[in-house]
Amino acid sequence: MPILRRFSFLCCVIVLGLSAVSFSQNGPLTATTAAERRSLLSGATDLGPANAASPIEITLWMKLHDQQGLDALVAAQQDGKAGYLSHEQIRAQHAPSSADVAKVADVLKIEGFTVSGYGQDNLFVRATGTVGLVQSAFNVELHQYNLKGRNFRASSRSATLPPALVPLVSAVGGLSDLTPEPQIARVSNKAAATIARQTDAEGLPSQPLPLSAAPDGLYFSEQCFYGPTEVNFSSATATATYKGNRYGAPITSGPPNAPPCGYQPSEIQTAYNLTPLYKAGLTGAGTTVAIVDAYGSTTIAQDAAAFSQLMGLPPPNLTIIGVPTESNFSTDPNAGWATETTLDVEWVHAVAPGAKIVLVITPTNSFNDLFTGDITAASVPGVVSISNSWSGFDIGITGDSEFYRAIDNIFKSIGAAGQSIHFSTGDNGNNASQLGGIYTSTGWPASSPYVTGIGGVSVALDAAKHISWQTSWGTSLTEIADTAALGNPPIDPPNNEGFIYGGTGGVSDVYSKPHYQFGLPGDRRLTPDISWVADPYTGVEIIFTGDEKGDLAIEVIGGTSVACPMFSALWAIANQNAHHPLGQAAPLLYRLPPDAITDVVNVSSKHNVTGTIHDAGGTDPINSWELAAPLQDLPNFISALYNSPFSTRWFVITFGLDSTLPTGPGWDPATGLGTPNGWNFVQAVSGFRH
Repeated sequence: MPILRRFSFLCCVIVLGLSAVSFSQNGPLTATTAAERRSLLSGATDLGPANAASPIEITLWMKLHDQQGLDALVAAQQDGKAGYLSHEQIRAQHAPSSADVAKVADVLKIEGFTVSGYGQDNLFVRATGTVGLVQSAFNVELHQYNLKGRNFRASSRSATLPPALVPLVSAVGGLSDLTPEPQIARVSNKAAATIARQTDAEGLPSQPLPLSAAPDGLYFSEQCFYGPTEVNFSSATATATYKGNRYGAPITSGPPNAPPCGYQPSEIQTAYNLTPLYKAGLTGAGTTVAIVDAYGSTTIAQDAAAFSQLMGLPPPNLTIIGVPTESNFSTDPNAGWATETTLDVEWVHAVAPGAKIVLVITPTNSFNDLFTGDITAASVPGVVSISNSWSGFDIGITGDSEFYRAIDNIFKSIGAAGQSIHFSTGDNGNNASQLGGIYTSTGWPASSPYVTGIGGVSVALDAAKHISWQTSWGTSLTEIADTAALGNPPIDPPNNEGFIYGGTGGVSDVYSKPHYQFGLPGDRRLTPDISWVADPYTGVEIIFTGDEKGDLAIEVIGGTSVACPMFSALWAIANQNAHHPLGQAAPLLYRLPPDAITDVVNVSSKHNVTGTIHDAGGTDPINSWELAAPLQDLPNFISALYNSPFSTRWFVITFGLDSTLPTGPGWDPATGLGTPNGWNFVQAVSGFRH
């Protein structure tokens, strides 16, 4: 019988027309008209007007003094032709004045708003009112929308400022309440858009192990991949045989080889050539890494201490700014931020065990609160690196360009002070699955030319804990046998579940190409800049308080939320070694020698999985491409047989199919420039001086 009977392929490559742009050395926002600018709202369902009586908080972001001077300074710094300023110098030369914010506050009060506070360095004014008041004051129409299951408020047109505010205000934040999400990934059909555990791929809840299961500190198998094997399945109507690579320890195993697998700090340190840094005393000592998260974790201090003790790390030097309100065992929608916080703190410490860590907790996950957290983080003495493991969409809501300009000024000020701010690009490949299939989009704020965008990879280690191979992070599943309770009968035909999750990257819809990317194709900002471990199927271990009794648990997790804190920690080590501020990372990355960053180019295995099914219709061979479908025109991948310890089903798991994002020599939209080669990276970066 023809094999096409067995498979339905979804091979859909989305091609987008890009509007014309104008750009300068600084890589400003693209000069599109309102009609040309793409909007999230075009893929969303309009649910009707927002309730005019509903309360709303807005943030008016202030214009800076001498904007041209700041832009010229940042351009020169990115080109290595100017030194860094102190925060005091930046404040004196560019911060809005107290008189400026007082004028804005007076206008808002006259309009009927309640002014609730001013931002640090007079960077914003925050006020509350009603939806009706906002609509009247700023000539907008606020509606409720739904985009792929996410409900949010937004305006289909830009705000019009009252004349008295035009000279003082850059943008109005808070018209939309669409929020960014933490970019964490677990191994399991995906339960939530940006959670990536191993269990998410099967739509199952998190299944951590109690820490007491293995007192010696060894839990998950450090070996993820095994040699070729054969498995056979049978039922009353069909038999099936599959041969190829094997992924994951046997599901009958327990600690210290709990399936499928997971990496400890020592394994990542060896794999990415970090151990020579520690032997040379380069641990991040004397530097501070800041982490910005919403809600936080109420148990982060004891969890990080337990992680450090178990993993053989020194006690963490952790300072918390703000009040944590969530926990890993919370049941409300914000609980994912507790996991994010745990991951961020533990893996900054795992890579830079000598660095101080400042955790800035914001009261909500609104963009306005999180960017306020970045301002706070940058003001802490000694901070050289700021980690943000959260992301929105580069393609925004109509009117977002003004908001992007205002936030870019924060990033410019941080870079001008010699600090580097980093953002996860996202965990959904080209984001088409999140945008209704209408558009592709990279992640924002990672797409800003004034930050460093961090993507993700999958990595396999050999017996010596060195890298055996790396691919782009793009995980696909094909179900080939049902649960053990049913006797693992074959799925006939196999069920191609397709792309589950993967690192986000691609072409910005908003920004022109910055000068440091002029060697790359096109005329837009491209992300990611660099990548690191992100695939939850080759993920890292975290430890957290798992219940109200205080019992500790351990599990494997992934996402570009792993890559971002790890890179932020490595940047702190580079600053320690340089003995001077290195500034924003992205402009330097494109000038490094080849041995500083390992290029990631997907390859194929000669043992990719193939199969044969025999049923009433006859015997059909199934090749590796069919079992990995849809391929999205990506020719190279690695596939393996996988027996899930969570559902007990059998799958063919495929690595390197990151939606439509390819890899290739040099920079590519799936992995950026590649992954850092620890010692070589730090030595190369530290050679740059301003």
